Amino acid sequence: MTKTIYFVKIIIGDTMNTRKLAYLFLSISLVMIVAGSFSSFLIGLREDHQRVLRRMDDVSGIFEGFSTNTTMFEDYRDELYTEVLGNVYYDTMYKTDETVKGKLNEYEAIVDGIKKDTKKLDSLCKHVYYPDSEVNKMCTNYKSIYEQVVNYYVTDIHTYNDNVEKYNAYQDTIKKDLKIRKYHTEYDYIDYNGDNIFDGKEE
Repeated sequence: MTKTIYFVKIIIGDTMNTRKLAYLFLSISLVMIVAGSFSSFLIGLREDHQRVLRRMDDVSGIFEGFSTNTTMFEDYRDELYTEVLGNVYYDTMYKTDETVKGKLNEYEAIVDGIKKDTKKLDSLCKHVYYPDSEVNKMCTNYKSIYEQVVNYYVTDIHTYNDNVEKYNAYQDTIKKDLKIRKYHTEYDYIDYNGDNIFDGKEE
């Protein structure tokens, strides 16, 4: 009888120890899972932060190139008005037409470069608010700047084509066949920042 009681105690004691061990292992497992999840969260947070910093660097770098191209556009526009658009002489238009068309091609190439930078900034700035006010300012301003560039450019091409039209009409009056072609561009007036105002449109 005593042996039986002792045997039962051993079995009960072993079962309780097993339960304690099971609870201990379960608690350790839960702690490890929570610690692992927290660690993953911190790693993810750090990676997100690094990703945001890289994107801000990208915005700054592209905006710098965008600004350089915009300055180049302004300088080229001034030069174009001094040499071509601001001084129109019918007696030289036919002779200089090829050179002028070359200048207009270069002018459009500058606008194309600004357009490429604008598309890159679109992908980095759309629906994003950065923790740096300067970067957010870049993301706000580039659309209006691009809008002005395109609208100034389109105005200038219209001015050139109006001059060509008048020159060709003049050729009709003097019965000469020294007509020249208008300059064709795919660009048209835009409201890129969506404020219902065409910044830079001068006609």
